[in-house]
Amino acid sequence: KRENGAQSLTTWKQIKYIPKFLSKKEKMIIKVTIAIIIICLGLTLYLFLNDNLVTKPKAGGTYTEIVIGAPQYINPLYSTVGEPDRDLARLVFAGLVKFDEQQNIMGDLASEWFKDEQGTTYTFQLRDNVYWPDGKKFTADDVIFTIEAIKNELYQSPIRNNFTGIGVSAIDELTVQFKLPEAFAPFLENMTVGILPAHLWEQILPENAKLAELNLKPVGLGPYQVDSFIKDKQGFIKSYTLKRNKNYHLGAPYIEQIIFKFQPTFEMGVESLKSRNADGLSFLPLNLKEALASRKDLVYYSLSLPQYTAIFFNSKNNENLKIKKIRQALNLAIDKNKIVTEVLKNEARAIDGPILPGFPGYIEGQPITKPDIKKAKKLLKNLGWQKKKIESAEATTTPDHQSDVAVDEVGMSKFLFKDETELTINLTLANQPQSVAVAEKIQKMWQAIGVKTNLILVEPNQIQNEIIAPRAFEALLFGEILGAKPDLYPFWHSSQTKNGGLNLANFKNSQADKLLENIRKEKPEKLAEDYIKFEDLLITNLPAIFLYNPNYTYVVSNKVKGITLKHIVSPADRLNGIEKWYIKTKKGFK
Repeated sequence: KRENGAQSLTTWKQIKYIPKFLSKKEKMIIKVTIAIIIICLGLTLYLFLNDNLVTKPKAGGTYTEIVIGAPQYINPLYSTVGEPDRDLARLVFAGLVKFDEQQNIMGDLASEWFKDEQGTTYTFQLRDNVYWPDGKKFTADDVIFTIEAIKNELYQSPIRNNFTGIGVSAIDELTVQFKLPEAFAPFLENMTVGILPAHLWEQILPENAKLAELNLKPVGLGPYQVDSFIKDKQGFIKSYTLKRNKNYHLGAPYIEQIIFKFQPTFEMGVESLKSRNADGLSFLPLNLKEALASRKDLVYYSLSLPQYTAIFFNSKNNENLKIKKIRQALNLAIDKNKIVTEVLKNEARAIDGPILPGFPGYIEGQPITKPDIKKAKKLLKNLGWQKKKIESAEATTTPDHQSDVAVDEVGMSKFLFKDETELTINLTLANQPQSVAVAEKIQKMWQAIGVKTNLILVEPNQIQNEIIAPRAFEALLFGEILGAKPDLYPFWHSSQTKNGGLNLANFKNSQADKLLENIRKEKPEKLAEDYIKFEDLLITNLPAIFLYNPNYTYVVSNKVKGITLKHIVSPADRLNGIEKWYIKTKKGFK
């Protein structure tokens, strides 16, 4: 005992002698108690970590995607011409604004922007401390150079019309202002165009821009940068490898490498994906889906797309198409719902006009014009078109044993004649499986009313320059993508019939022009009435037969996480938000 009478505590040296004074039973009780305490502590720690630890994305991994076609100009000034160009430009370049995964406009190189009350002046505040890969600072000069280059005829940019009459100036190093001649609702969508580095491009003469090496080795401010590409002996690019931009102003992406491999056809692309030479396919034609059944790791994203597929008539190349009743007969012969169900496997909706879901004036559940074969035949008969008796000498055979004149079992022509002229239409389309399947269905429907229909197949990379620009077709099966904000002006205004414009049917109507001009100026609440009036004009005049609004099927391996897409405006939009996709993961606290 201490002097004050208090008992001293047991020391650590004394504790080690305790077991000598315990029975075996007491020792076992202590061991079991200690074990229980350790287990309880372990469970407590596990439950704590399990509740607070989550799987998080981390940098790393490679995503390889098959893209159909081959790049030519990875340059925002020209990339609208081909899908491979658009895909690469989307990742390498950044615009003042961009679309997020929900197709909402958000800031990109611009941190904020302001519009005046009249809707004719837009002011953009640029992000500070953004630098090009070579260390040069991004400024208003880069924006002004890009817009002026687009407007300059010498650059021959296909998007030049989007900026006609628009003035651009720098308020200061990080502030840019645009002056529009009149209010233009889709203006912000145009500001998604990628910005070029002025200090590199201003050294190149405008007339030589398409020959510049920067078109194949682009320099941009997007989430990815060009690392390398592979060319074959014929000069065709086989693949592009992109590396993550660690200094991307919206946060470095997670996936370390993106590799695009290019194939000339969808069949070859599907076969390559099936053989596990890639992790994804940019677009899957529905008729090829079964070929991928062996790959159980694939995820199929069915994305809504503001696009219509239609048959555009060019009466300059076929006099019969000038006659409205013939166009009406062709329209009545087509069963659009059958095309959607039998060919497109319900991955589309039948339509009668260009007003699509989400457009002002669109009416959900509106009935589609039903086919009427009897009425179609009557329209043609009243115009003097009829079958004729074919003499055996006329029904000669060609080397492939096909008759020059189609004859039925009683010796009558299968197709209609008038003044010894057969009623014939050449239907041109891109040589892609889905388009061919649709065209073959239409061919049978038109031939069922006596109209001989020849299918003219053109390779996808040739159809723009060889068919659309010179209007070298009689009837064209083609899809037009309308953009995020409804604007039918580029596709149907009479001013867009020239210089390779998008008015494919060369439709000219002063009333329609006035409506399209008003739509660009009016406030949203007044748009529906004008859109409906415009659609009625198209349906009445029938410069084209509107067929369907398709879905877009994007295929990606389930190893890639973070894809939240539901709607896209163009095929390249499937890459929206790619900086948030990831392959590698780590554990971390919430």
